[in-house]
Amino acid sequence: MAEVTDKLRFDKELDLSGLSCPLPIVMTSEAVKKLEEGKVLRVVSTDPGFERDIWNWSNQTKNRLLNLQKEGDKIVAYIEKQSEGKEPSLWYWIKFHSLGVKLHARLVFMYLNPFSEKPDHFITFVAISEGTRAEKHLKEANEKAKLLPIPNEIDPRCGVVLGVKGFEKAKEIYQHLLGENYGVEAIYRKKGNRYEKVYP
Repeated sequence: MAEVTDKLRFDKELDLSGLSCPLPIVMTSEAVKKLEEGKVLRVVSTDPGFERDIWNWSNQTKNRLLNLQKEGDKIVAYIEKQSEGKEPSLWYWIKFHSLGVKLHARLVFMYLNPFSEKPDHFITFVAISEGTRAEKHLKEANEKAKLLPIPNEIDPRCGVVLGVKGFEKAKEIYQHLLGENYGVEAIYRKKGNRYEKVYP
């Protein structure tokens, strides 16, 4: 077992420097899947979204995040494989990646189509999975909200937002989702090329 200066020990190391979302979290999930219970994986990533992604992934899969720290421009995570841990399948990640392609195509079509209503408020989420769940829930309730890739001006990391027309409608949807225990974060308003947080 290797040892590092901060006393944390690990059995395997995965250096993902230079890779962008979604590859770091996909490769981490696949590496943990191959570990024996109780073994520790040290992961190094330079993707700015990895810190949030690995936190949410750990909560969802029940694998233990022993430590998460920044070392310059790098994010270093120590993950212990748990017996109850359940990592997503490779097919899940393929669908995850195809979702990104689909949402970017939707965004381009929306802005090219002169008859398409353009959202001016955007609801952010703690994780992509929360956004996709929320979209499905709202469709069943016949609510108008479009799942889109998160604008870089809001967050340069991987993510999704729900695009909504009008502040009052966005606030209504936000509060509804919050009441139903969806992981909403905030509402942003677009003004020209800028985005400003308006709620909460």
